[in-house]
Amino acid sequence: MSATVSMPVTPAAEVRRRSAFVRAYAPLVQGRTWAVSLHLLLNLAFGIAWFTVVVTLLSVSGGLLVTLIGLPLLVATVAFGRVIGAVERTRARTVFGTRLPPFPRRQVEGGAWQRARQGIADSAGWRGIGYAFLALPWGILTFTLTVVTWSVSIALAGYPIAAAFIPDDTDGGPYHFGHGYVLHGWGRFGFGVGTCVIGLALLVAAPRIIRRLGSADRAIVRSMLSPDPNRALTDRVEQLTVSRDASVEGAGIELRRIERDLHDGAQQRLVGLAMNLGMARERLASGEDPQRAAELVIQAHEESKMAISELRDLVRGIHPSVLTDRGLDAALSALAARSPVPIEVDVELTRRPPAPIEAAAYFVVAESLANIAKHSRASRGAVRVGERNSTLLLEIYDDGIGGAAEHPGGGLSGLRDRIAAVEGRLRISSPPGGPTVLAVELPCGS
Repeated sequence: MSATVSMPVTPAAEVRRRSAFVRAYAPLVQGRTWAVSLHLLLNLAFGIAWFTVVVTLLSVSGGLLVTLIGLPLLVATVAFGRVIGAVERTRARTVFGTRLPPFPRRQVEGGAWQRARQGIADSAGWRGIGYAFLALPWGILTFTLTVVTWSVSIALAGYPIAAAFIPDDTDGGPYHFGHGYVLHGWGRFGFGVGTCVIGLALLVAAPRIIRRLGSADRAIVRSMLSPDPNRALTDRVEQLTVSRDASVEGAGIELRRIERDLHDGAQQRLVGLAMNLGMARERLASGEDPQRAAELVIQAHEESKMAISELRDLVRGIHPSVLTDRGLDAALSALAARSPVPIEVDVELTRRPPAPIEAAAYFVVAESLANIAKHSRASRGAVRVGERNSTLLLEIYDDGIGGAAEHPGGGLSGLRDRIAAVEGRLRISSPPGGPTVLAVELPCGS
């Protein structure tokens, strides 16, 4: 005889009720709800700080514009707007897990006056300043709504429990209202149950209200302190188009240079070599003037050595073997050793850059040293190479006469095209009288 034990089966309706209950109150125990709440509360503190600092800086810099101090202070104020954007984007990424792209770094070129004008015209900085003026009223609003939402919902939901511990005396109590009006019996019960039900309903709504506020906060930060994704995509397409055009143009120029060097150099020498050997062979075959035949062979030998040397230089100009074998430090040292102007080389790298970036850096330095030797009248120069934030930094210096300027088809224009082909940046400082400094940034990846 076997006994059958029947397990109770939970009805489907009961399962749905429990599932609905869990979904309704689950946000209360989720860390994101309380992280967003803390973020909204801190908006007031950050709003006060941003508003105070920005108003102070604008007031002081505006009042001192008649002096030499006001202009750099105004530039610093606009730059502080970028700091605001960076801090707020970091807060948004920490709380919401959404990475908001920063504005691209502004390119600063020229003298002090041009740099100041570019700093004041920085739209990203002014967006941060605009956000500072909005942050204070927005912080007051989010702080107030967050405190009221949580305090009212928790207070109503816990009212019956709190009432049990509050003395019910004649001077006041949880069920005393107006002038001497006191709830008794079912009135107390109904009032307690009603407040608790309202509080529980508000506890369902409170996390959702908080998250909606958080979404609005993130939307404000995204719209004011982060570039428009469509605009960023358009800028990226334009940047890639410029890079592609520069790469194609650079490849065409390089091919024409190789063709010219082959035609004017090694090819001419090889033709001369063949002619000398042909004439020497004829004289040796006829037995006439063997001394002249020997001279022609000697000339052919010299021509062959010159052709080999020119071919070696041509190959080095395409891609030097020392760069592949020993890296950028050795390749730049070899360039400096061949330069007629004394060049100091300082390379501080923790790792080898990618091959295209390494090659671009080599040829930028090679062309710069060639320009120094031809045009600068410099007595010395320096090449410094470093790395910062996955960016290869080049600085090429000479103490020459300065006055270097870009011209279509000129050396500096070719340098900029070569750098643009790998999405790098070039800054030139060459006041009349010198010195000349070329600062190059080449992206190395992570």
